[in-house]
Amino acid sequence: MTDGVVAGGAAEGNPSRPVMAWSFGPGDVATLRRALAAHARHQGLRGGDHDDFVLAVHEGVVNVVGHGGGSGWVRLWRAGRLLCCEISDRGPGIPAGCLDQSRMPGHEGVGGRGLWLITQLSDGVSFESGEEGTVVRLAKIIA
Repeated sequence: MTDGVVAGGAAEGNPSRPVMAWSFGPGDVATLRRALAAHARHQGLRGGDHDDFVLAVHEGVVNVVGHGGGSGWVRLWRAGRLLCCEISDRGPGIPAGCLDQSRMPGHEGVGGRGLWLITQLSDGVSFESGEEGTVVRLAKIIA
């Protein structure tokens, strides 16, 4: 995992300067989660909001490892009272039927709830997905 402050500039499409950026692979999930938790706390998230944000990002990272080609990138930035995160990969994309997050997936199979959890735990979320990869952006309001 590469962990470092992004020097200058703004995140693509985002007016705020990134706080941190990481590249990750399968062996980095736990380390990334701990680093993200510390940075989210440093940016002002507390209590349940902090835990929800960390879990939502973790679910996105786990999806990349399991379904998105095994490696990806995470960027974290602050936009006013929002703590924002972007998780991206170069995997095959999310199947269209999986993007309907209007209700929790059934209990028939193992897994299948990561995208739903991301949606439920975030104050704002967007998914962009296609044959060249996926970008998930999520945000939590800092109280």
